[in-house]
Amino acid sequence: MLFVKLRGLEIQSAIVLGNLTIDDVVLPNGATIMASLGGNSIHVATGVFVNGVTPITIARMGEDFPVDALEKFELAGLTTEFMIPIVGPTVRNWVIYEWDGSRTWLYRTEKTRSLEVSPEPEDITEAALDGVGVAHIAAMPLANAERLVARLREMAPEIRIVLDTHEDWIEGYQGRVIALARRVNYFVPSKEELIILMETPELELAMAKLSTHDIENIIVKAGAQGAFLLGKHGHQHVTARDTLVKDTTGAGDAFCGGLTAGIALDLPIYDCVVMGCETAGRAITRSGSLRLLDM
Repeated sequence: MLFVKLRGLEIQSAIVLGNLTIDDVVLPNGATIMASLGGNSIHVATGVFVNGVTPITIARMGEDFPVDALEKFELAGLTTEFMIPIVGPTVRNWVIYEWDGSRTWLYRTEKTRSLEVSPEPEDITEAALDGVGVAHIAAMPLANAERLVARLREMAPEIRIVLDTHEDWIEGYQGRVIALARRVNYFVPSKEELIILMETPELELAMAKLSTHDIENIIVKAGAQGAFLLGKHGHQHVTARDTLVKDTTGAGDAFCGGLTAGIALDLPIYDCVVMGCETAGRAITRSGSLRLLDM
């Protein structure tokens, strides 16, 4: 585990592998927020950071990535050293909000671009891994996640890997997803994804079926229900924080940030899940990818 000296304090680090996006937001009243910083790596990294752990963010930046957004990231104290510039555009979305809090995502770039901007094994360097004991792989194309897990296991066999799921993984990919989950230390599907993955009509049955597959730790993100933990400690439920919801965008990623921070701090797994729920509960009270840094 790496301890980074920061203002006289020893801070632990965790790698965050994910994506960056540019989001053009349309609010219910018609107001727009153009070219805002987005992407699951940002939501996870800020969730890690506010819990006292330094995120080492590995993500690919397109040529159009807004410089002011990057500066905000750096001014908040988050490193951009391992963000990789690439040729071509960043994935760009319209994010349209309704008065009831629902939202619609419209891709402004070609859908195939999400494959090109996802991290690849060569993006993980010895310098980034130096002494770090935890790595979080955010939602991304399945093949990328498979390659990243293999790379991490090759370069740092003892590293603890947290794996989030992507909605495109589930239908038709059960065998590959379960095989990948067995290679990591913490598998973190959402309840909706788990139900589809396990081909069951309800969460309890889906969790029971997944628990037979020899996966070290299973943490199920369940929104307003909180989270469920399945592992050697049995089946435990952590309730969600009771709070006023403003925006659930990135809530699952914020949860993963808190969870990953807890693991980096060597907390008991139940406490790590509590930290994830608390972090997500704080995130949804505001809007914006850097909202946790303003609290």
